[in-house]
Amino acid sequence: MPRPRYHALASLALGTALAIGGRSKRRLVAPIVSGFLIDGDHLFDFALGRLGFHGRMVLPLHGWEYVAVFLALDRRLKTSGALTAGYVCHLAMDQIWNEKRSAFSYFLAFRAWRGFRADQLGPLDPEKRHRWRHSSPVGLLRWL
Repeated sequence: MPRPRYHALASLALGTALAIGGRSKRRLVAPIVSGFLIDGDHLFDFALGRLGFHGRMVLPLHGWEYVAVFLALDRRLKTSGALTAGYVCHLAMDQIWNEKRSAFSYFLAFRAWRGFRADQLGPLDPEKRHRWRHSSPVGLLRWL
């Protein structure tokens, strides 16, 4: 599973490559924002777990549906596709390396259709299902 630190490294590498190619600070920062900070939604799922909703996997910012939003933001902010590239890189890493029940698990609509139930979306083995959600806040920081 790509942890947030790996997304940060990939986003930084992507941003550096885009900034060198386009000589733009925006192109350096944009992939870090879209490719790393979206993992902040794990805090939402962590809070759900703390409130007793252990069997749910919402991940509200992880969804291929948002690519169109990032394309529009790229155009508006003049980041030359860097926001979209960071976001797509993040989701592609998750899509490839995270064990999931369906190839559609990274569509928010699919997760909603499945009731955001982790047993319908994540690994077959319950022991592998986002263990970080059941850890202490210190354990969550270690996971990051």
